[in-house]
Amino acid sequence: MKKLLLSLTFSLIIFSLFAQKNGSITGILADSANHKTTLNYATISVYKVGDSALATYKLSDDKGVFKINGLATDVKYRLVVTAWQYGTFRKEVELSTANPSLNLGTLYLSTKANDLNEVVISAERPPVIVRKDTIEFNAESFKTLPSAVVEDLLKKLPGVAIAADGSIQVNGKSVSKILVDGKEFFGGDQQIATKNLPANIIDKVQVVDDKQAKRRAPDLTEAEIPQIINLKLKKAIKKGAFGKLYAGGGLKDLYQAGGLMNFFRDTTQVSVLAYGNNINQPGFNPSDVQRIGGFNRSGINSMMMSSGGYFEFNGINFGGSNDGVQTSSGGGFNFNTINKKGIKFNTQYFFGKSNNLLEKLSNNNQTLGTDRLITNANENTASIILKHNIGGKLDWQIDSLTQLTIEPSIVLNSNNSISKVSSNNSNVNNQLINALENLNDRNSSSNKYQLRADFNKDFKKPGRSLNLGADISASPNPVNNYNKSTSIFYLTPSTSEIDQLRQNSIDNFRSYLYGNYAEPISKKLKFKADINGNIINSENALSTFYRNPANQLYDIVVPNLSQTVKQNGFKTNTNISLGYKVTKDFYLQPGLVHNYISLNNRFTNGAAVDQRYHFMWPTFQLTYKIFRFNYTASFTEPNVSYLQPVADNTNALYIRNGNPNLLPARRQSLSMYMYKYDPKNLINYNLYGYGNFTKNGIINTVTINNGVQTVNPINMSGIYNFQGGANVSKDFRKDKTSLKVGMGFWANFDHTPVIVNNIQSNANVFYVGPNGSIRLNLNDKVEINQSYYINLNRSKYDDSFYTNISYNTHQSTSELIIRYPKKVVFETSYALTINEQKIAGFNNNIKIWNAGLTYLFMKNDRAQLKFSVNDILQSNVRRNIQIIGNSVIDAQSNNLGRYGMLTLTYNIQNFGQKVGGRQTFFSF
Repeated sequence: MKKLLLSLTFSLIIFSLFAQKNGSITGILADSANHKTTLNYATISVYKVGDSALATYKLSDDKGVFKINGLATDVKYRLVVTAWQYGTFRKEVELSTANPSLNLGTLYLSTKANDLNEVVISAERPPVIVRKDTIEFNAESFKTLPSAVVEDLLKKLPGVAIAADGSIQVNGKSVSKILVDGKEFFGGDQQIATKNLPANIIDKVQVVDDKQAKRRAPDLTEAEIPQIINLKLKKAIKKGAFGKLYAGGGLKDLYQAGGLMNFFRDTTQVSVLAYGNNINQPGFNPSDVQRIGGFNRSGINSMMMSSGGYFEFNGINFGGSNDGVQTSSGGGFNFNTINKKGIKFNTQYFFGKSNNLLEKLSNNNQTLGTDRLITNANENTASIILKHNIGGKLDWQIDSLTQLTIEPSIVLNSNNSISKVSSNNSNVNNQLINALENLNDRNSSSNKYQLRADFNKDFKKPGRSLNLGADISASPNPVNNYNKSTSIFYLTPSTSEIDQLRQNSIDNFRSYLYGNYAEPISKKLKFKADINGNIINSENALSTFYRNPANQLYDIVVPNLSQTVKQNGFKTNTNISLGYKVTKDFYLQPGLVHNYISLNNRFTNGAAVDQRYHFMWPTFQLTYKIFRFNYTASFTEPNVSYLQPVADNTNALYIRNGNPNLLPARRQSLSMYMYKYDPKNLINYNLYGYGNFTKNGIINTVTINNGVQTVNPINMSGIYNFQGGANVSKDFRKDKTSLKVGMGFWANFDHTPVIVNNIQSNANVFYVGPNGSIRLNLNDKVEINQSYYINLNRSKYDDSFYTNISYNTHQSTSELIIRYPKKVVFETSYALTINEQKIAGFNNNIKIWNAGLTYLFMKNDRAQLKFSVNDILQSNVRRNIQIIGNSVIDAQSNNLGRYGMLTLTYNIQNFGQKVGGRQTFFSF
């Protein structure tokens, strides 16, 4: 908290610097023809008279009003007003000390007579031009350091936000693609240009809507349409090569090494990467894998990232682990080219391997009236994970209105693990009920074969469009689990043993077909039809064998623990709607959805369950200016693993049954979203919320007998949940100093029935998380980032058999980067987590302090020598707490702990990427 207060105090001092009184100019922009039409988002550029350098600028708001602050008095200025389809307006003004505020009243602009005859004064190029569907920034108006890259330039543009992972938003809309001179640069990769191209070769930055995304999802509102950034170069890049190599070592035989290389010539590009380390770090940071590794070019269909550095793209693990101690390695290539007909081809192969050693303590505390069931477990797991990913992509722009995309992929994943778990259950009096020693030797595969295709067709009639697509996948997942356990019961003294082999093969086949069509009926009325169908063919085959004492083989079949379940069927969703444009800002789209599902469940014991359900339900969409509301309904079939009637007894104290009679769930969903960027005051804010109401949802009923829990899934209605949040941030800029202050909150509410020992109650679980952040940048020489989060967790129950639960978690993250003196970068981060849920043997205050010092040398700082220290305070653990049902589950796991690392990095054809920050801290 002291660190937070110091940071807030320092930031308030900086804030006061931004708030110093200076001169200001205000006015209103209007059309000279009718004197009523105001000109929104026009650019007002301010130059000192006799100086071609831009002093400052502002955009007019949606009512044509502008206000320019921070101007010096007794200085003559030249105002240049630029608006789309209007002629340039110029005016000289001067502010005095006696009268520092000048109101120009209404300024009238005339429409252009002929754009082709426009005279452009190069010294007065406006910093921003807003056209009907394009925002264009003049790069020279936004000064950057000589070593700056495109990303540094984008950060200075109004309305542009770049997240820690390198993803970009413009006025709250995500950027889906980067183009260079109107063409895809490395397949439209978002970050290969922003992270590597120098800012001083960029002439203009243009932002337009992604029309392809709009075709694929016609119901996207203006706030949801992703953006495309087009970089207009002063001199186009035609061929070259760049990348980086790194190697490092430390005490205790710790090491890391890797390399990425990119070769490109005209329209062909090849990426090659390889890495290896034993320090729990990914071989590369996520942005490296996306931009240089080529994943953004080939398409990311699935992504998983965590705060501890672990991430996966398309199911590939690039190393890194939050928990345990890991050794990882991997490699692969990515190839992209475009033929003469403009057809884009991509192919890729990646391989990853990781060895993990996990030590985990967990505490599960369940409330049971006047009693409790407290489960303590100590787990030790060693695992080896191997993954192969083979993929391709064909993108064919058949003509200006038609596009075809085909994406095949194969993912092969094997996981071999040996897990030893010692656990025990006790009651509220700390009386031991039972204990378990459990050994699982598990060999599993998670494979997936997938083919995606998408066909888009726009028509000459504006608003008419057709989109057809398919997503076909097969996922065979065999599992062999050798399970051996001994259970000891103390209240009723007895012992039981299990020594078995469970062979479980889960095969899923999905064929998802979809199409949508839009037809404008009039200027205000539009017809839309969305149809999709899903063919389902799944199988869960389970065979259990006991060990034969005679030959020590697992060849004794256990009939009551063996069963095969086959699920076949299909489901459809048809949505017909009419969109009506009430006013320019108000849009309504009522509709009707018909959902149908047909399932045939077959079992080897001869049982069969056939299910046919359908329902019609209204849908509704409302858009008013920046606000959008959506409501719809759908079916969700139970996973085939829930239907398996054979019990999972691999944990003898926690037995999970299946239920072959489970029904499909019917879900009603609603969502709302609001986003606004205020260009006059540099404020971003958003508000969002989601909710689901579920009938025949799946919950687990629990029966506890002598400390043994038996879980049975059943259908229940009355399940609903809501989640939402709000965020606001404001930018302050003065000279080469910038300050960004943000605050927000997120909240989650779940209302779910809980049934333990036939006692039913509704569990109302709340999660609320207010947060705040401050980011200060002093001329790129000093950066200070501070964030603080509070997670408030509550659960309340209707029946007194269950005890209400309450705990809070505090998280603070501080970061300091100093790029001084020249060629030296110092960076440090400190993360503090305080858990109010206190358990003996668990670390309640986790402090993670990292630091690093980098020396830059050779031409263009191509070489970097870095000494870094991880976990200086030797915290060595991670902790996670959550509420599920009537339980608080608290888990603590080991981590690598403190270590030092000396690493040398060499950048090949480095364009001067800025060093320091979260993206480069321990990922070279």
